[in-house]
Amino acid sequence: MVFGTSTGAGYGLFAIRPIAASTPLFAIPPKALLNSLTLAPHYPPCKPKLTCTQIVTLHLLLHRPVNGRPSSDPLFGPYISVLPTDFDSHPLTWLWKKEHGSSISPEAQLIEVLPPRILEKLDKMANLFEVDWNVVKAYLQANATSVLLARPASNDPNALERDYLWAWLNTNTRCVYHRLMKTRSSPDNMTLCPILDFANHTANSPHTMPKPTNGEIWDTGPLGKKTGEQFILLAPSTAPTAVGDEIYLRYEVTFSEELELQGPIESLFKGRGEIGQWMKECLIAEGYWGNWTLHSTPKPAHPSYRLITSFRLYHILPLSANTVPANSEQLLNRWRDTTLGKQPCISTENEILWRKTLLELCQSVLSEGEAGIEKIQRVEDDNGNTRTWFEAAKGSIEMLWREETRVAAATIRSLEDNEEF
Repeated sequence: MVFGTSTGAGYGLFAIRPIAASTPLFAIPPKALLNSLTLAPHYPPCKPKLTCTQIVTLHLLLHRPVNGRPSSDPLFGPYISVLPTDFDSHPLTWLWKKEHGSSISPEAQLIEVLPPRILEKLDKMANLFEVDWNVVKAYLQANATSVLLARPASNDPNALERDYLWAWLNTNTRCVYHRLMKTRSSPDNMTLCPILDFANHTANSPHTMPKPTNGEIWDTGPLGKKTGEQFILLAPSTAPTAVGDEIYLRYEVTFSEELELQGPIESLFKGRGEIGQWMKECLIAEGYWGNWTLHSTPKPAHPSYRLITSFRLYHILPLSANTVPANSEQLLNRWRDTTLGKQPCISTENEILWRKTLLELCQSVLSEGEAGIEKIQRVEDDNGNTRTWFEAAKGSIEMLWREETRVAAATIRSLEDNEEF
């Protein structure tokens, strides 16, 4: 392989000779991977242990390149030196700057025009960042003498946290799955890997795949090796790779086909007061609270089963009802019969009502999306577009709004066509 320029995508990896399907492309030895196993020997221990995310971000924080110079890290300096130098275009950076009083007008405007459902995800991300930062900050305070020596001094009170944000975003946008722990489900099964950063991503075939480690195959973890196992990347398995072909990593996220409706539906139940609270408790107890989504594929566009089930309960009592009736358990049993497959629905009237509520909700999302597109198109950079990321960020936000309107519009068509879900 060779590192080169990819049309419309910056840089990429390209084949310099024919490669048979599933051929190993390269192997990275364990000591060259940046993860909790390779970093732990270089830091004072603590209880509880730092997570993989926390120790990797700590290391990046301490060895962030300064003023365009290479990273001074003797372990992973060359790799850290080629990581993105900033994340000015990332919404979490905009939010962090806003909270620390250092945001500029365009960034504040961009936050204001994000779709509400994206803002909810951003708030959750910010909470995760805050948890990790508080842990690492406490670790630094407890080990200041031995750890902070690697970091240049600064008079800026926010410099440490700002650099941690840079490190945290690098870690969370570039780590890949790699078996390091005894259990397959551990969130610490992750690593930063040199070379991979040069490859572009695709959601389609052909794409490369990591070769499962022995610990992954036998579900035993890293087989007692203190630094884990090597990382091997395999050529695409679906077809041979020709000379000059670009080599892609797999990208699985397909947000454009799904729309989450957590906030709007929570508001519906909250608006019903005592009845809504009772319904919420029932849905939590039965495992149906939250994760309500619309899907444009497979066709016809449709609501998730969880959403349908929750809306059936929402309409088990008239909207005029304001207290839980004495026969509530009997009503719940009629609803449970639909979840257990004993009955296809509660009643014809109930089906009409929940579909009507879903239609109104989709129409609201559609109107909100159309207004959001107009708003983002009106946002201007008051710095004369000197921020190279600004127009791309605007385009990404507009795309998010358009994706939401597409899913909502497709679901409206399904409802109007009386599609069965």
